[in-house]
Amino acid sequence: MTTPTGQSGSERAVAELSALLEQLSGALPRADTQAAAGATAQPQQAADEVPEPAFRNLDDFMRLYLAEVVERRVLSGPKSGIYWCDRWWAHPEAISRFYAMWREWERARIDDTMSTWWLHHLDPHLSTMTAEYGPFAKCEPGRHTEPRTLPAVAAPREVLDQLPEG
Repeated sequence: MTTPTGQSGSERAVAELSALLEQLSGALPRADTQAAAGATAQPQQAADEVPEPAFRNLDDFMRLYLAEVVERRVLSGPKSGIYWCDRWWAHPEAISRFYAMWREWERARIDDTMSTWWLHHLDPHLSTMTAEYGPFAKCEPGRHTEPRTLPAVAAPREVLDQLPEG
């Protein structure tokens, strides 16, 4: 499918990823390159100053980055694939995991550790959420099934008192 600008979804995703990578490479100059060129670095941010996130919220991260970059075949009829719910935000576990992934992505963007993010954050979280027993297992695009959380009974006071924080 092409957009009004004439780009397909994958072409747009590649262009956006390329722009992001260019922005990142410009935002994170390498010290050895600067020293060799005799360039002066821009003043470093104060240690207590937090850089602006690339995405203003989790929904933007999901729609504008993750859904555009991650490629998986979604389960469809007899075809194999991952379980997915287009209403990911209706699953408490998914919100928690995706939020953690987004915050770690923002850190990896600043620290230039994107490979670590893919291996240690996206891959395990996405595998867990989209697996046979994950939160999306009873969903598919266009058909959301309300989550069923784990049953839990409040712990007795005598058990809690035995714990360090009890």
